[in-house]
Amino acid sequence: MNKHVLFVAVAISILAGTGIVSQAYAAFTITMETDKDVYDHSSVITVTGQVDPIAEGSEVTFIVQRLNPAGITHIDQISVNSDGVFSTTISTATPTMKYDGTYLINAKYVDAETTVSVELTNAIEASETGTTGTTVTGTTVTGTTVTGPSGESFYKLGAGQIVYDMTCNAIPAFFANADDDSIVIYLDPTDDGIITVTLHEELIKPFEDGTFVVIVDNQAMQDFTQIGNTLTIPCVAGTEKIEIHGSWAIPEFGVIAAMILAVAIVSIIVVTAKTRLSLVPRY
Repeated sequence: MNKHVLFVAVAISILAGTGIVSQAYAAFTITMETDKDVYDHSSVITVTGQVDPIAEGSEVTFIVQRLNPAGITHIDQISVNSDGVFSTTISTATPTMKYDGTYLINAKYVDAETTVSVELTNAIEASETGTTGTTVTGTTVTGTTVTGPSGESFYKLGAGQIVYDMTCNAIPAFFANADDDSIVIYLDPTDDGIITVTLHEELIKPFEDGTFVVIVDNQAMQDFTQIGNTLTIPCVAGTEKIEIHGSWAIPEFGVIAAMILAVAIVSIIVVTAKTRLSLVPRY
């Protein structure tokens, strides 16, 4: 009789344990939609969705990928509210989303994920305009010469010389180092994220195979993507310096100033000759 009682108790324990395990490993679900299916390149994509059940401390991770040319264009994490609802926005006016075509928006929550696709149209392929900064035009490059933290001879780029977008919460400063053919970005992000930089060939040129080398805090970085002259580089909280090396970087300001001075002197000589002016008074 005692054996039967023991068997029943064990069976109840197993069933109860199964119930606990089932709750602990409840299946998560996630649904998501966008406000439209087609956007241009100056729009905002509004994404809304819901998860169930809610896992304390978990966030929804978004990764946006472009199909052609292939590449990751956006990464973000957002929290869900008490009802399991979440929403976020994605700007299409960034250098990484300048191409027409299909973009996949993937959202993952714990072990559940879903993907929706949107179309971007009306791209202006010749434009390099991003959410921050503007393209360098012609051969005009403005800025000032400075000395880097380690005594490097840097050329500090003026506002708008670099087209960039970032999600790691920092205010970057851009410098050109002609001595080692690099663009140097000083930043101190407070969040993990990415920085997307579009490089103009009047600032820096890639190596012969069309690629750049990226060094983060003096360590070679392999985990970045390059599409044309646009680089998407992970940046984590605390990153101090990102270097982008190519085959050539803009000469130091002293060289440019010397060229401008030479042009000015030649212009004065030409004007003087044409107007028959003399530097020595005639009597």
